[in-house]
Amino acid sequence: MARILIVDNDAECRSLFTQSLEADGHVVDQAPDGKKAVSAACVYAYDLVILDIDLPKRGGMRALQAIMDECPEITIIAKSENVEVDSALEAMKRGAFDFLTEPLHPDVIKHSVLRALRHRRLVDQNSHLLEELKGLYSFDTMIATNMASKKAYQMALEIAETDSPVLICGESGTGKEYFARAIHYKSRRGAGPFVRLACGGLSDEAVEAELFGREKGVSRETSSRQVGRVELANGGTLFLDEVAGLGADVQDKILRVLQHREYERVGGSRTFSADVRVIASTNADLTEVIGPNKPEMLCDYLNVFTISLPPLRERVEDVPALAKYFAGKYAAETGKSISGISEPAMQLILACEWKGNVRELENCVERATMICDGGMIQPTHLSLNGGGLSKRKHNVAKPLRDIERDHIRRVLIHCNWNKSAAASILQIDRKTLRCKIREFGFAEPEA
Repeated sequence: MARILIVDNDAECRSLFTQSLEADGHVVDQAPDGKKAVSAACVYAYDLVILDIDLPKRGGMRALQAIMDECPEITIIAKSENVEVDSALEAMKRGAFDFLTEPLHPDVIKHSVLRALRHRRLVDQNSHLLEELKGLYSFDTMIATNMASKKAYQMALEIAETDSPVLICGESGTGKEYFARAIHYKSRRGAGPFVRLACGGLSDEAVEAELFGREKGVSRETSSRQVGRVELANGGTLFLDEVAGLGADVQDKILRVLQHREYERVGGSRTFSADVRVIASTNADLTEVIGPNKPEMLCDYLNVFTISLPPLRERVEDVPALAKYFAGKYAAETGKSISGISEPAMQLILACEWKGNVRELENCVERATMICDGGMIQPTHLSLNGGGLSKRKHNVAKPLRDIERDHIRRVLIHCNWNKSAAASILQIDRKTLRCKIREFGFAEPEA
């Protein structure tokens, strides 16, 4: 059932359409002219307006434009006795979903209304899903206490509104794709598509075909045209995961998309335009990819804006907050009444190496949430041995300053940043501890 407004200066026509649509269960209102139609549309939440654009003094076209300006979420079906193409084109350009010519059989109206309402539902669903994605991949949900994490967060936030290409560096599991999606949904392209291509493990030929598409008949396997990721990402963002290993030819073609916004399909000669923003990632050491003796390649171009994500072992301050966030997230998803993570369990989490970084920590807490029946997550729920996790090893080759920094940071986290308690455990006074906090650049988490 929908709420529909019929706009027509012919009372008999309005009555006929009203009876037909009310018979299908819709709530129908009427307006005899454009002025009253616009007033009604601004007051009532109509799902659909059926508008006669032949109203006197171009009142129909003016009403169509006014309704689209004031209430763009309303779907409009335009109708007219005029069968001229120009009228139909103008109505569609102004935002009409459909254009019908009179005289109209009730079944034609019903079919058009059904299509329009289906379109409206799809638009509403897409808007809802987009809002969910924006909430899921939001800068507001990022946890960044560590200085390096804060720097990455701040840079991502600053460049999100631009259209510049971005290179995200970090070990596997540090959240490179999460950052890429957060940048996308924060940008002006946020309503457009986010298309990902995992380049690692693919041959250059496969990457080229996946990116740019392939014309029919290029090989025995290509019996039909293949649509490329660049085309799918038009108007949105293309995320290229692990680009450092790509060959020079493919990098040149991606550079052409970045610099000139154009490309050709594999096996074709026609040039297509590309309206995409490129965000790329790599877990390689950039000093090995970019250097003074290497020719300019893709990573050089992307390196204008580089976001470096630290591994979890270098952002121990963030571990408790991340673990609590994941516990809350999966407790909500499963409907379990889990109040948090116990102190012994948290100490075990802090003692682990987390070679898989944030992804490994999330998987561990998710498993614990599945096992825990309620209350608090305990050490027995973590399945550290079963999950293949190992405790942090002491590196005897580590500089004394690094050992001191890591130990002070762990004690502060253990004491929930209570400086008096931490100073007591470290057997130093509060003034010395404050100096060490400033020296090592520790950032106390917000309450």
